[in-house]
Amino acid sequence: MTRLRQIALAGLAAVAIGGAASSASAEQFGTFENRLAGATIGLPLGAAPPPGLYTGLETFYLGVFNGGGNGGRSTGNWCIPAGRNCANLPAVGQAVPLLWVPGWNWWGATYSASVVQGFYVFTTCGVDNGNCVGAAPITSGGFVYTNTFWQPISLSWKLGGGWFVSTNFAFTSPNGTRQAGTPNPDYWTFEPQVNFSYLGNNWVASANFFYDINTKSQGVCCSQQGTITSGNYIYGDLTAIYKLGKWSIGPVGYFEFQTTADTGSGCSVPNPVNGGAMCGRVQKAAAGALVGYDFGPVDLQVWVTDSFLGRDSPVADGSFDVWMRLGFKIWGFEQPVAPLVSKM
Repeated sequence: MTRLRQIALAGLAAVAIGGAASSASAEQFGTFENRLAGATIGLPLGAAPPPGLYTGLETFYLGVFNGGGNGGRSTGNWCIPAGRNCANLPAVGQAVPLLWVPGWNWWGATYSASVVQGFYVFTTCGVDNGNCVGAAPITSGGFVYTNTFWQPISLSWKLGGGWFVSTNFAFTSPNGTRQAGTPNPDYWTFEPQVNFSYLGNNWVASANFFYDINTKSQGVCCSQQGTITSGNYIYGDLTAIYKLGKWSIGPVGYFEFQTTADTGSGCSVPNPVNGGAMCGRVQKAAAGALVGYDFGPVDLQVWVTDSFLGRDSPVADGSFDVWMRLGFKIWGFEQPVAPLVSKM
């Protein structure tokens, strides 16, 4: 196996899972998702790594620079009720994954399973300018565990010519922190996935697609004025990076579209920004670039994305996000171990 494929299938796959954290870690009230768009950028999810146990750390700093005015944003980036209890960008979150590849093959595909736990620190402020500035603006804060992401089934097929495809099923359980100011979704999300990857000629390219089906809210999510049951979402994370020695570089991007409407009493809450409804259909898209370096046992990726579409979302046009990922193998054999055979 070439070093390129070792990196692409092993180190990077240490966080080859979605749901790096509930989007509540950054997108506050007004968007109600259990997946963070862009979290699998840089990962060839179509290809399973060699047998072993993998982990890593993913850190995301969202809304480093917010531009483009407020057009298209939902009240999620502001305050409910108007002028109070704001949760503002930028926001910082992290996620720790665990990926297990036992070496099983079903129907010609390699099986793997994974779990991710995200966490973040939040603050809320009680000033009415939406920017969390002024005299003693911070009113509360704390440490939050996001809802846990589980992927019990992932099947990857090698198609030949450097091409791979995988089909996966995942779900997110509503077990995250519940306290004032932490809008963790209180419902289950079920997620079918399909991923296409190309590994060859020093290229690592991947298109990872997810569809989130959200169950009914239990009545404590997510608006402070009424309940809301989230609509369903489609996501796509896109990567095309080229390897130059130990370095890798290339363009990346993501998109997210809400395919069904939010429902519930909270949807009728007036938007304090423009007087519209609280609920809408989220549309987001961003593009950027990734730089990676192979340290040997540990792989590092850093990428920046710039949002060029943000409708009914706290993420406005011109919002820059910075991401960082470390991935490494905990346990596994590089080559198959021959079985011991006793002579009779």
